[in-house]
Amino acid sequence: MVLTEEEKKERHRISDKKYRESEIGKERKRISDKEFRESEKGKEYYKNYRKTEKGQKYSKSEKGKLKRKEYLQSEKGIKNTTKGSWKKRGLNMENFEEIYKRYKDAIFCDICECVLEGNGRNRKCMDHDHDTGEFRNIVCFYCNLSICK
Repeated sequence: MVLTEEEKKERHRISDKKYRESEIGKERKRISDKEFRESEKGKEYYKNYRKTEKGQKYSKSEKGKLKRKEYLQSEKGIKNTTKGSWKKRGLNMENFEEIYKRYKDAIFCDICECVLEGNGRNRKCMDHDHDTGEFRNIVCFYCNLSICK
């Protein structure tokens, strides 16, 4: 029996689908996806993905919004949001990991030693030199205002 081109394509498509759904196929896809994400080409692709039409469509979908909300509440999301915020405010990012760990673990203001908590007067603030961007202390909001004057 001789197959037409269409029948060959259909058989090939079914065979590919079975392979992708198998455990070996899933594992290979997961590995190749990870390798792509970590490659320079992959990093560039994902960096610009949200700017594409496909990326914008996903961002506006319910699934996209839910994923973003979950990410922003995760440890990694909080850390990256904080990093972006500090960068925008001019903080030097050379030793970000060390500063972030100190910021996260801070319980008391480095100046007045009040307990750092919530979003009010005693919330955590990054004291840094606005000219050089060098980090100085983790202080409460009130002490940060006093330093700025």
